[in-house]
Amino acid sequence: MDFIRSNILKDHTAATEARTLDLPINPLSHILISLEVYNVTDEATLAEIIAFINSVSITWKGQTIYQLESEAISAQMAYLFASQVHLSNNVATDNASRNLGLIIPFGRSIFNPDECFPATLRGELQLTLDTTVPATSCDNGIINVETVELPGASPSRYLKSTMLSVTAPGATGENQIPLSIGNRYVALALQHTTFTLTGSHTYGIKSCKIKKNNKEWGYSLAKTQAMMIDRIFRVSSLPRDIAAFGQIIPDLYTWLDFDPVGNGEFLLESAGLSSLDLILDMGVDEACKIIKMELVDL
Repeated sequence: MDFIRSNILKDHTAATEARTLDLPINPLSHILISLEVYNVTDEATLAEIIAFINSVSITWKGQTIYQLESEAISAQMAYLFASQVHLSNNVATDNASRNLGLIIPFGRSIFNPDECFPATLRGELQLTLDTTVPATSCDNGIINVETVELPGASPSRYLKSTMLSVTAPGATGENQIPLSIGNRYVALALQHTTFTLTGSHTYGIKSCKIKKNNKEWGYSLAKTQAMMIDRIFRVSSLPRDIAAFGQIIPDLYTWLDFDPVGNGEFLLESAGLSSLDLILDMGVDEACKIIKMELVDL
């Protein structure tokens, strides 16, 4: 099968803006976003560099099919590709050039003609890149956006990725979050606010469970401490030369995995349900965020 890799935003000087781009019309496997910056005085951390990109949104005929903040994109990449985001040139030299790359996938794997976004008409599929130039950590940001098309592919499904912001419930204890119904869930990634602190075992989210039609399903009770163990199956470790390289997935991410062996056997099917809920046992009365990864059948 053929593929086409194209640059749709070339050497763009980063600015505080929301820039919208038309995406190609052929079936789309994935999008690559590279961000190149200079250190300011000393080494910029991963968190400081990735803060250049606030979020990436993709709409199809006005409907959102992808919307994640940059930190959530890095967490999704680790989940799907079992690898951490690569940040080049980990040195403390002033004006040293650093490069960070993000992948926006439309399937659980890339270059999959059966699991990618289908062909569209010109202007139907659009990407919006929301960026903010950091003040002191890094500068001279340059952004490139490339796409990988699969001409002739006839996908049966694609991966939809969106973020759900959950407000503080007003109390600790169980917080019931209704989930959308109709698609198959690959995973739910939880972006915690409070994680363990020095001298404390307190978690913003102590544990979670899933209910289908008001009955517990799959995760009847998963403690956050135990969910951290699951990272070994999804996230590889990289040697770090300097502390500023930091964690790619900070300790505030855990996930409920419904595709643990990658063959779709354990996906959470929501079609036909009357209700689907994520129950969070809150250790702290605070907001959190949920990354939803769903397979949409075509």
